[in-house]
Amino acid sequence: MNDPLVEQSGKMTFEQVINFFNNGIKQAENFLLLTRSSQLQLEQCLALDLLLYNATRVKHEEIHRGEEDTANLFLGFECAIGAVRSELMMWILLKRDMPNEAWDQLVAAQMGCLDASRAHKGFTHCDQRREVLEQLEDKIFPQQAFISAGFVSDRLDCSICGRRYSQCEHLRGKPYMGQFCEVIHRNPRGDHAALVKAPEDKRCRVVSFKTKDGYRDKLSWTTTPYNEGEFFKEGEPLEAKIYLLSLDRYPYLASTEKVLGTEFSALISK
Repeated sequence: MNDPLVEQSGKMTFEQVINFFNNGIKQAENFLLLTRSSQLQLEQCLALDLLLYNATRVKHEEIHRGEEDTANLFLGFECAIGAVRSELMMWILLKRDMPNEAWDQLVAAQMGCLDASRAHKGFTHCDQRREVLEQLEDKIFPQQAFISAGFVSDRLDCSICGRRYSQCEHLRGKPYMGQFCEVIHRNPRGDHAALVKAPEDKRCRVVSFKTKDGYRDKLSWTTTPYNEGEFFKEGEPLEAKIYLLSLDRYPYLASTEKVLGTEFSALISK
């Protein structure tokens, strides 16, 4: 695939570069519908893979120049591109009868929109797209039971300067020279887990629960038979399988091939 930005970046004005990225996103947004061909949606995902690569490359160039505002702008492009790609993969996975993986991509798209709006003032419109995604969540997926895990740590450090978070001037979730400030937990230990209505991460949830026939998936409603030694006893406390913690803070940055896994090979061979 030819890449106009790589070939012509030395000749393009800043406005032309911005238009290049905006047009790539707008092109992909035409396929954010259930009825669109999965093959065409996959092609758009691959195009966004390349667009994201270019956004990252330009961001690092701006960091090297010490241009914080422009570096944060292209951080926003990374987030926005990843959000659109995740939403596309949500539709692909739903049509492949993979609702749990589709759920994760919906959440990734929501996270990408939120981060884009935080990255730079040029992406405040992404808040509107996040609201649309939350409406889709209510219409397409059944209500979920969310989990919140609590931890205690020896200390909390800043990802930007490396100092103790309580002693530095950086704020979690704010962009600094093309990257977000995050809090790094040193030697974290689990403290508690609870069911909540508004979790920090919607990927943390009850996935399935025990029935007399096996574990019933909360999204697909399919039942997986018990392994040897497992059984259901009427009247005992409800047992469930949960996702307690996700370590991937930026799931919308994962490549199309990594997210789709074996389904990628099946789609690409058609």
